[in-house]
Amino acid sequence: MKSLFFKSFLLTATLILLSFLVLGVIFVSLASQYNASERKKQLDVSADLLTNTGGLYIVDSTLYPDVYYSSMLVLAGKLADATVLVGDSTGRIVACSDTSSAPTGSKCTHVGKRMPIDLMQTMLDKKDLSHKALSDLFPDDRVSVARVLTSPTGTIGGFLIVSSAASQEGLLRGFARIFMLAALAVMLFACVSAYLTSRRMTKPLRLMSVASQRFAQGDFAIRVPVEDPTSDEISELAVAFNAMADALEKAEELRSGFIANVSHELKTPMTTISGFVDGILDGTIPEEKSPDYLKAIRAEVRRLSRLVSSMLGIARLQSGQTPAKKPFDLTELMRRTLLSFEAAIEKRELMVEIDLPEEAVIVQSDPDAITQIVYNLLDNAIKYSSPGGLLKMSLTKKSGKLLVSIRNDGQTIPPEDIPYVFERFHKADKSRGMDSASLGLGLYIVKTILGNLKEAITVTSENNVTEFTFSITESKRSAFVPGTRES
Repeated sequence: MKSLFFKSFLLTATLILLSFLVLGVIFVSLASQYNASERKKQLDVSADLLTNTGGLYIVDSTLYPDVYYSSMLVLAGKLADATVLVGDSTGRIVACSDTSSAPTGSKCTHVGKRMPIDLMQTMLDKKDLSHKALSDLFPDDRVSVARVLTSPTGTIGGFLIVSSAASQEGLLRGFARIFMLAALAVMLFACVSAYLTSRRMTKPLRLMSVASQRFAQGDFAIRVPVEDPTSDEISELAVAFNAMADALEKAEELRSGFIANVSHELKTPMTTISGFVDGILDGTIPEEKSPDYLKAIRAEVRRLSRLVSSMLGIARLQSGQTPAKKPFDLTELMRRTLLSFEAAIEKRELMVEIDLPEEAVIVQSDPDAITQIVYNLLDNAIKYSSPGGLLKMSLTKKSGKLLVSIRNDGQTIPPEDIPYVFERFHKADKSRGMDSASLGLGLYIVKTILGNLKEAITVTSENNVTEFTFSITESKRSAFVPGTRES
């Protein structure tokens, strides 16, 4: 399987190569057209010059080139880097600019030959001739320009200026060579840059792939290094990946701790139940004491039932289900929940103080969820209150939020335990006393419900007073009016 790095580099290199090929074809084509155009202009200038001066050597409708005219032909040929042929009305060549290269007194090999019939017809039609192979006169391809020479009586001859096509091809080859060298240098630089860039861009992806494999093996310690978190999308992806890794590592720690705590919580009552049942069955426990032990077994079974019920509630809360919100009277809910603890309050001989508004306070939330929050906080406060102490429940408004507070008198929670009071199975036994009926899930459920409702909760504990305060959003239909205290 080809890697993303290889695919990215191959695509970039291919695009660069195709770009240079297209540019090379366009460059050579334009250079060829420009060179041909300039070459033809040069030949046209020489042809026009010879045509204009040719009339000086016409006598009785006949062209008589002399030595001076021949010298002019030689000069025109050298200036144009071409061969100039002069023909009469029959197409016979009577003068040539190559005479200067022949031995003294001899004529050019072209003199006396005849021009091709199609070339003569082109000249008689007063048309230019270019890129024509003159096989009878020259062995190779030539670039030619033709002109007719006329007198008052008609056409008496013409000029044929012929330039070698090899010189033009050589110039184009030179252009192509320079372009290819420059293109190769630029392409090499571009490919190296593309290689390094592709490798740098795909490095986080390779590391993320390795990290994912490590995650599958249960190792969540690896992270993807990021130099600049906002440099590009891949860096942002790496940052998000690291955040996901942190969340997975924390979730794994919570899962491991959760399983360990659940195992511990289940093991204790099950061991107790098993021991009591074995004692009753094998006669170790006297028959007259069996009812007492059966009551203990029933208490442990109920504890297991509460644990399972709490665990199912936590699973439901963590499933991400959006609570069903509707308007309800918060003060009525708080009073009704407090009344459900009347027996427990009387048992511990607690003094109760209520600071709630006299009018209804309407909130838009999930009444069942708020009831469970208030119930768990009251249950926790009553459970850890000092006998004969004060239990207070109040409702205030601050910064546009309603604040529900539940406080109790009792031993202070150590400062080192406060950050953990909302964790699963946490019990501050050293400061709050031992309670075998407690599961250590009540405050965790409170925190989870408030998190789903986008609300917050705080706890303070000092001078033997512990207070939990959570926020809730007031409905626009409600008008909060502070009430009076009830004791």
